[in-house]
Amino acid sequence: RVWPYGLPVWIDAALPIGHGGALAPFRRLTVAADTGSAIVGAARADIFFGTGAKAGAVAGLVKHPGRFVALMPRGAVP
Repeated sequence: RVWPYGLPVWIDAALPIGHGGALAPFRRLTVAADTGSAIVGAARADIFFGTGAKAGAVAGLVKHPGRFVALMPRGAVP
C-alpha cells in the first residue's frame, strides 16, 4: 500500500549470491512489482530472484539489511 506498482527503486545491499555463502554486492535499479503480503512496513522490501530451485535457494538465504531509494516522480505523493 505504500509504494505504487511500477515505481523505480534503487537497491544497494550485500547479499549471499556469491559462492560458498559469501556476500556479494547487489546494486540494481528495479521496479515495485508486488505488494509482498509478508512484508510489513514502509522500510522493508522483498527481492524477487526468479523461479526454480536455484532462485529459491538464494532467496531463502536473504535476510540482510540494505539500502533502497524509491524514485518518486516530481509532484507525486506516496
